[in-house]
Amino acid sequence: MAFACLVVLGPLLLGCTATSPYDRDWIAAELQRTTRHALGDATRPPSLPPGVKQASAIGEDDAVAIALWNSAAFGAELAQLGASQADLAEAGALPNPTLSVLFPIGPRQLELTLLAPISALIQRPYRVDAARLDVERVARGLVQRGLDLARDARLAWIDVEAARGRAEARRQLAGTWKEVARITHSRLDAGDAPEFESTTAEADAVDAFDQSERAGTELSAALERLRLTLGLADTALGQHLGTRAAPVDETPPAEETSLLTSAAAARPDVRAAELRIEAAGERLGWEKSKIFNLLGRLDVKPVGTLGGPPLVPLPGGQIDLPIFNWNPGGRGRAEAEIETAALQYQLLRQSVATDIRLARLQLVQALASLHRFRETILPLLERAADIALQSFENGAESYLVVLDATRRLGDGRVRLVDFEADVRRARAHLERHLGRKQHAR
Repeated sequence: MAFACLVVLGPLLLGCTATSPYDRDWIAAELQRTTRHALGDATRPPSLPPGVKQASAIGEDDAVAIALWNSAAFGAELAQLGASQADLAEAGALPNPTLSVLFPIGPRQLELTLLAPISALIQRPYRVDAARLDVERVARGLVQRGLDLARDARLAWIDVEAARGRAEARRQLAGTWKEVARITHSRLDAGDAPEFESTTAEADAVDAFDQSERAGTELSAALERLRLTLGLADTALGQHLGTRAAPVDETPPAEETSLLTSAAAARPDVRAAELRIEAAGERLGWEKSKIFNLLGRLDVKPVGTLGGPPLVPLPGGQIDLPIFNWNPGGRGRAEAEIETAALQYQLLRQSVATDIRLARLQLVQALASLHRFRETILPLLERAADIALQSFENGAESYLVVLDATRRLGDGRVRLVDFEADVRRARAHLERHLGRKQHAR
C-alpha cells in the first residue's frame, strides 16, 4: 500500500516544480518602484543609465541611478538570491529510491528489493514552503540593500556638494585676507599701522590660502569616494565625474504618525523579518514530520523451481518506531528559531520607529537652523564685516576688529554650507528609514 502511494504521488509531486516569483526581475521592479531608477547588470562594463546624459554634472537623483546601474558591491549581494533559489530547488527534489540485489549463489534464489522514502513525500511540502519563504525573505532583504545603496549614493553626492561649497567659501575668504594684507601693508608704508599688524595680516593671508588648498583636496577626495560608490572607480567614465548644484529641498516632513504607518507598509526588511517567522514555523512542521521515517518496499522473488519464473512482486513497507528518539534536537532548534525570529522582528519594529523619530527630529532641527542662520545670522555677519573693513580702511578701527569680523564671516559661510548639507543628509536618512523616496508636497 505504501509503495502504491509512492507510485501514484511521486510523479505528481515531482511535476510540481519548486519555484518562486521573487527573482532578480522582481527585485528590479521593486527598486524601480521605490527609487524610480532601473537596476543594471554589474557584470558588464560600467556605463551611464538611461536618462543620465553625462557624468561631469550629475544631480542627486543621477547619483542614485548610476549607483544602481553599476555598483559591483550590490551586484555581489544579488548573487545571494541564486543560492537561496538553489536551496529551493533542492528542497523540492525527492531522494532517489534504493535498489538492492541478492544474486543466486548456492541454494539462494535471486531477490530484488526496491526501497522508496515515503517520508520524503510527507516532508516535502514543509521543506518547499520554508525554502520559498526564505527566497522571498532574501529578495526583500536585497531590496532593502538597494535602498541602502541609494542612500549611500545620495550621501556621497551631498559630501561632494558640501566640499565644493566649503572650497568656494575658503577661496573667497583667502581673497578677502589677501586684500586685508594689502591694505595693512599700504598703511604700514604710510606710517599709519604698526609692523606687527602687517606681519599678522600676511600670515593670516597665507593661512587662508593653505585652508583654501586643503578644501580643494577635500573636494577631490569626496569625488573619489563618490566614484567608488557609483561603481566608476576604475573606469574612464569617472575621471571627469562632477556634480551639479541644486536647491535644497526644504519641504517639512510629514507628521510622525503618518511616517510610522508608511514605514510599516513600505520597509522591505520589516516584511523580511515577518517571513523569517513564517519560515521557522514551516521548519518546525518539517522537524516534527521527521519523527516517523516511513519507507515503501517492493520485493521481487521467483517462485519457480531453481529460481526460475514466474516472479512474484511483494509490496510492503517499513517504519522506524519512535520509541527512543522523537527528534528533540531538531524540534528544539526549530522552536528556538521561531522565538528568536519573533524577538528580532519586535526589535526591528522598535528600531524602525526610533530611526524615523530621530531622523524626523534631525530634519526638523536642520531646517530650523538653516532658516535661522541664512535669514538672520549670516546677513548680520556680512554687515559687521563690511563695516569693520570700511572702518579699517578709513583708519577708524584697528586690524584686530577686522580680523575678528572677517573670521566670523568666513566661518559663517562655511557653516551655511554645512547647514544645507545637514538638511540633505537628514532627508536622505529619513527616506531610507521610510523605505521609499518622499514626494514633495
